[in-house]
Amino acid sequence: MELNEQLRRYRKQNNLTQKDLAQKLNVSDKTVSSWETGRTYPDISLLINLSSILKVSLDEFLKGDIKTVNKIDKDLKLKIVYKKWLIVAVIFMTMVFGEFIFLSTYQYKNVLVDRFNPLLQEKIGYATIPTEESASESDYTKVSLGKNKTKKVLGSPYKNMVVTDNAWGDSMFLSFYGGLSPKNKSYAMVKHRGIYVSRINFIDWETIPRSIRNNMYKDYSEYRDMYQMWRESKSKGNDSAIFTVQTGKY
Repeated sequence: MELNEQLRRYRKQNNLTQKDLAQKLNVSDKTVSSWETGRTYPDISLLINLSSILKVSLDEFLKGDIKTVNKIDKDLKLKIVYKKWLIVAVIFMTMVFGEFIFLSTYQYKNVLVDRFNPLLQEKIGYATIPTEESASESDYTKVSLGKNKTKKVLGSPYKNMVVTDNAWGDSMFLSFYGGLSPKNKSYAMVKHRGIYVSRINFIDWETIPRSIRNNMYKDYSEYRDMYQMWRESKSKGNDSAIFTVQTGKY
């Protein structure tokens, strides 16, 4: 006997109307009617409840209806597969969203993060760098030569250089290695992603695009106190790594 016929039979044996049974299962009477006509069938959890309400074992309830049993078994397996894929999809989306939040939050704060951050565009900027003529004591780095001997070197690294990226004067403080610049090339073309610098070239003033040069100072001494001023502005709530340099030359 098929499941729909079994359902109708046991419902009547228990003196229940379709509406009575529907109320006990928290479904509509149209749903029960659909089961009894064979258009649809209850899922496994409802079958267990039906077995209890109609006072018949699940084996007896499903006995003889191999077709419906196979359908229920197939649907149950598909639900398990869908559930696993849903879990995988949720985990994947959580990881992607978490990575997006992480990369958005920590950009311009860590060199390694910026190096591999796809949210940051690679840029070419330009910087005026100190020379032996314009450098102060703080621009030099002490390098150990062994046996308690040290040497002061310039450009290892160039620390907190103002790198201007475009004609609007958008700039950042970047540190990079380069060593002592050649004579007449006291400027650097800087390839960077965020605060990660991948490459520099020493260049002369005329090599810098004029539109960017208009918002740069030719003399490094003009930049000397900028980093300290920027640090002080950050302590007052200015958390942006990008700032504007405008020299008034247009």
